[in-house]
Amino acid sequence: MRRYAESWDQVQELFNAAVDLPGVERAAMLEQACAGDEALRLEVESLLHSDEQASSFIEDCASQVPRDLLMEPEREDDFAGRQFGAYQIIREIGRGGLGAVYLAARADDEFQKQVAIKVVRRGLDTDDILRRFRAERQILAQLEHPNIGRLIDAGSTEEGLPYFVMEHVDGQPITGYCDAHKLSTTERLELFRLVCGAVTYAHQHLVIHRDIKPSNILVSSDGAPKLLDFGIAKVLHAADPLAALTMTGGRAMTPDYASPEQVRGEPITTSTDIYSLGVLLYELLTGQKPYRLTAHTPEELSRAVIDQIPERPSTALVRTQQSEVRNQKSLRGDLDNIILMAMRKEPARRYSSTAQLSGDIERHQRGLPVIARKDTFSYRAEKFIRRNTIAVAAAVLVLLSLIGGTAIAVAQARRATVHARIAEEQRDAAHRASVRAEKTSRFMQSFLSNANPNWYARGNGRRDVTVREAIDDAVGRMDTELADEPEVRGDLHHTIGEIHRVAGEPESALNHFQLSLDSYRQAYGDQHPKVAMALYYVSVGVGWIDPRKQEAEPLLRQGIAMMRKTDPENINLPYMLQHLATQIMSAERQPTGEADLAEAESLLLEAKPLFVRYYGEDHLATLSADSSFATLAYTRGDLAQAETMREETLRRFRQVEEGGYSHIRGLFHLAQVKLARGKSTEAETLFEQAVHLGSQKLGGDFRFKRLIKDIDAARAAATR
Repeated sequence: MRRYAESWDQVQELFNAAVDLPGVERAAMLEQACAGDEALRLEVESLLHSDEQASSFIEDCASQVPRDLLMEPEREDDFAGRQFGAYQIIREIGRGGLGAVYLAARADDEFQKQVAIKVVRRGLDTDDILRRFRAERQILAQLEHPNIGRLIDAGSTEEGLPYFVMEHVDGQPITGYCDAHKLSTTERLELFRLVCGAVTYAHQHLVIHRDIKPSNILVSSDGAPKLLDFGIAKVLHAADPLAALTMTGGRAMTPDYASPEQVRGEPITTSTDIYSLGVLLYELLTGQKPYRLTAHTPEELSRAVIDQIPERPSTALVRTQQSEVRNQKSLRGDLDNIILMAMRKEPARRYSSTAQLSGDIERHQRGLPVIARKDTFSYRAEKFIRRNTIAVAAAVLVLLSLIGGTAIAVAQARRATVHARIAEEQRDAAHRASVRAEKTSRFMQSFLSNANPNWYARGNGRRDVTVREAIDDAVGRMDTELADEPEVRGDLHHTIGEIHRVAGEPESALNHFQLSLDSYRQAYGDQHPKVAMALYYVSVGVGWIDPRKQEAEPLLRQGIAMMRKTDPENINLPYMLQHLATQIMSAERQPTGEADLAEAESLLLEAKPLFVRYYGEDHLATLSADSSFATLAYTRGDLAQAETMREETLRRFRQVEEGGYSHIRGLFHLAQVKLARGKSTEAETLFEQAVHLGSQKLGGDFRFKRLIKDIDAARAAATR
């Protein structure tokens, strides 16, 4: 048999390609790849057998496994019988590239409990690995969720090796559990949504898992899934000291479940986990992985992940003739689209959050319309052309040479007709635009003339006209002079409503927002992005008026539903989502239960990536979403977490807009949570800073008046 060192590259490639394949496919792949080289095949099969013997309870990066298995045998750590803290080791139950996992039991007679203990392997305790191990331990300490493996305790062995104690999950990988219990499609979807809830919770705590796969999701005998192994997780905030620790180790991933951006070594976001969840759902519902490979090499898999469009799940199910448990008809349509949307190559085109993915599955189960839609032909054609530029160009040239003469003749025959029709349509559109522009121009000229004291005095005998009077005069003439231009009226009413809003006149602002909505409906009908935006502004206006506040939320929900339907890429959608989340969390909205707060969290998780996509991480809009997450923690009563998040957002507001309104509100919000935590001296200092800055920067602005009112309310609430 050949030495390991002589065939390292080939053995490693074959191991990576075969390790996650089902038995039949694995055998076929090895038969083809080894091509009669029995020694090579025996070495690979030996490694595969060793891998199967070790539980994958808490694994390290998949790329580490072959290297560790091929290393010279090291001395085994015989911890059996040793006591770690309050627990005594029973036996080893798993081993990965970074650490070993042991089954242990409570060592005293206080109570009976079995746990899993993960320890850094002796000889691998380098500074880098120790930092990664402690980073994983710290990440787990932040996460308390029924579907995430719970951290119980931590410490160091007598030799100085760090370890941590976790709950012991006696279960099967999620795919094996579903097959063993013959779960239906509906039951698999329900189980998958529980996993989505765990990932959503991790994302809300700013943690990206980066290694979601069946072996990292164990399902216990009672059907409860547990998300495990945060060994290569990443913390979202680069300012967090954990972020640098979890980024070490290069492109850590499991190739079969890695996203295109992971394979390319690009920046990682929550969208990476959404892609991996899409692959997992594909496998749960079809019994196979999404890419059809021939050589099963890592290079082929990488190319497939980056370029290959996965076969539709319903088609794959028919081709492989899976059991009746997985129903091809139930996958066709919505579930096909949901899975493939989660797996889109471009992160921006996937679901904006795991909560949105889970919500789409729920909508499918309830028979409601889903967000996911089938990719258009033009999009698929564009991607195909980009991948096959030379071949497509050659084919086009051949085709043109065959049909060129006929095509030119037909084109010439039709060109005049087409050009004439286009010219006529363009003339009509230009004429309508010209008429509209002329009317708008005349109206604005008359408005500006009336704002001139010399002109105004001719008709009114007064020379002390104010801008407000000129606006009021324009409003009186708008509905008659622009009676047949509803879209222009809508724009003008909206602008005037904004003027009244900034002036602190909510009743007048709401009146113009409502007139703007009426005008847009007249111009565009009941389903249009401008109508959706107008509903948003009317809901904001209604929210300022105490007797009508209960009307705000239904209007806003109507606007969001319309915007999602008519223009889901609209830049205003994340503002609408965030505003609804803020309304749900408002102290004035009673009662606000956990289900309401879960919805608010889902809305914020949908809004935040959109803000990042449109504006970047450091824009005020994005920072305001982070501030809303802090509000969520405060509303849930997690004051320590809220304080930490408020301090971070205040620091970033100060960086981006020192002395601005967001900075001033950030001072107030931090003071509010410190007051709730009993830190009254610190709170009062922050309140005073907010008032001082507000009086300097905002003066008589209505926002400063609202700030003073909110400070008084916070102080009063603290004394009750």
